[in-house]
Amino acid sequence: MNKRSISVFIAIIICLVGSAVLNAQDDAASKETPPWMEGINMPPRPDYLSPTLPLKIYLENGEAIPATLTEDVSITLVADTEIFDPEPPAEYNGSDIPNAKWSRNAAVSWFFIDWEKNKNVAASSTQPLALNQMVVTPLNPTGKGAITCHIGRKMRYTDPVTGKTRGTFANASVGHNARVLDITPPTCGLEISVQGGRSATFWVAENPPNKYPLPKHADVYFSGALVNEADPGAIITVSALELGSAMVIPSEKAVVTVPADSVLNIKVNGEDNYKLDTAKLRYGICQGAGGEPVPVGTVNASEITLAEINLPENPYLYVDASDVSGNRQVLFVPLKVR
Repeated sequence: MNKRSISVFIAIIICLVGSAVLNAQDDAASKETPPWMEGINMPPRPDYLSPTLPLKIYLENGEAIPATLTEDVSITLVADTEIFDPEPPAEYNGSDIPNAKWSRNAAVSWFFIDWEKNKNVAASSTQPLALNQMVVTPLNPTGKGAITCHIGRKMRYTDPVTGKTRGTFANASVGHNARVLDITPPTCGLEISVQGGRSATFWVAENPPNKYPLPKHADVYFSGALVNEADPGAIITVSALELGSAMVIPSEKAVVTVPADSVLNIKVNGEDNYKLDTAKLRYGICQGAGGEPVPVGTVNASEITLAEINLPENPYLYVDASDVSGNRQVLFVPLKVR
């Protein structure tokens, strides 16, 4: 490398180092005073007293809240904090609070947070409860959730410097982590279509929702020309089936009717209120209804040529689904071939 090349190389290094130093200084300055904070003086503590008080929550019988709850099962909780005392605290963090008096009732908010879905549900109750109590019902299963309680209460006290009466708030909050077990079977259905565009769709919906105690119940809905040729857009409802592993549709309520020479195109509608176990999903045509499905032909086939299988006397379409918690749904729908 000649002298000229060495000089150029050294100049580049100096420029790079200088640029890095300037950038570091700019970064440090931006961290010290971000542009949006210019002209704003934010002290580390509030100018006036705002007590944050300890808060504990537990079951109404005094026991600790369990780490695992069950969906749709209500629990009654109690909040324990000085905010409910007859008078506010007379001291906070080493500072006196002269002549402290409550000026309002406590405002209490309870929530169940599903961290997996990033959803908050406010707890409410129509039952007559004490101010420090709440019935909390986790409506959906989750592997990571929390019960939270937030309480604020307005108070007044005498400012020791000015002698004037000041208003402020005492606050308290706490959270309890909990997962919620899934007790609801999947709600899966099928879409069936044949040549010429005719089709049938049936799907399942829990009704009433969030029912407890078990068993849960569901309605099954049908539409399409293969179920109702006269009015394909109409919806047929089969109500009050027990949601579980023995959901049999009576033939007088709904039947999927297909030509004997048809090719069935089948698509599954996989639904669950938490997580469907797709590895255990089974659907197709089976013999009879009730108990364990006895498949006819290929399981989980997206296309079935009826002429290639030996159909039983009473064939049914079926969908057999489980969730990751082990809840199972098996739905049998009568299939008529003509």
